[in-house]
Amino acid sequence: MGEDAEDDVRHGVEDRLEGVRARAGRELDRVPVNTGFARAVLAGSAAGTLWWDREVDPQAFHVVHAYGMSLVWGPGVAAAFDAVVARLRDGTGAGEEWLQIDPRWSGLGWDAALGAVPFDAPEAGAPGATARHVRLNFAHDPGAVRPTRPLPDGWRIRAATAADFDRSGTVVPSAFWPDAGAFLAHGGGVVAERAADGVVGAIAFASYRTGDDLEIGIETEAEHRDRGLGAHVARAFVDVVRGAGLTPVWSCREDNVASARVAASAGFVPTARLPYYHLRRAR
Repeated sequence: MGEDAEDDVRHGVEDRLEGVRARAGRELDRVPVNTGFARAVLAGSAAGTLWWDREVDPQAFHVVHAYGMSLVWGPGVAAAFDAVVARLRDGTGAGEEWLQIDPRWSGLGWDAALGAVPFDAPEAGAPGATARHVRLNFAHDPGAVRPTRPLPDGWRIRAATAADFDRSGTVVPSAFWPDAGAFLAHGGGVVAERAADGVVGAIAFASYRTGDDLEIGIETEAEHRDRGLGAHVARAFVDVVRGAGLTPVWSCREDNVASARVAASAGFVPTARLPYYHLRRAR
């Protein structure tokens, strides 16, 4: 195959992928839950994978963000159920996955198909197990902000900088953005910092940004928990987000009591309870 022909094939594949992404995006508009991570993958602002059920006129989609969150959606999920389940059980390439289902299709029998057990069952943590959780979606209500304890002595709130991008932890900016520049350009964050030595105890930041919606990620260092730092950075960052004319968004597992408590203190109220599956694939 000549070079020109190879270019034509490559461009054809790229055009096809763009068409599938566009179709997937249009169908994503119909999903009435927080889908920032899926949109980030479709837009190419976050690493991840996209699967679709058929080459012509795809009707079911499955996206996996590099962080491990995933979503199944589309008008044809019921028809493609067996293929979707086969992919979820064996074919994503991810060791662990946190799965959400388009609410239109939550009644298709996912528990039985995935062999899901309650998250607090003894067998839920075993390799190859699928644990069933509940994911909460929240909306912000300024009138629901709750009083919180004063910021501890010696601590201050400041805007996040590029130096905060590479901080260690689980829910941190580097898990959601390719570099510090993208992190700061798409919303940045705020941190609680100990004035004496610059130690950061908590951070609230933009994990996803879609149009005017900005989803908030938050992490408090283990040694600085139960001091109200998380509540302070959450409230401060919500003020930043709203001040920029954006809509703050929050989601978490129902059993993540600390995150739900911080959300409530910052004025977030639950709007939906959704099935949420933790797939632990055996290696």
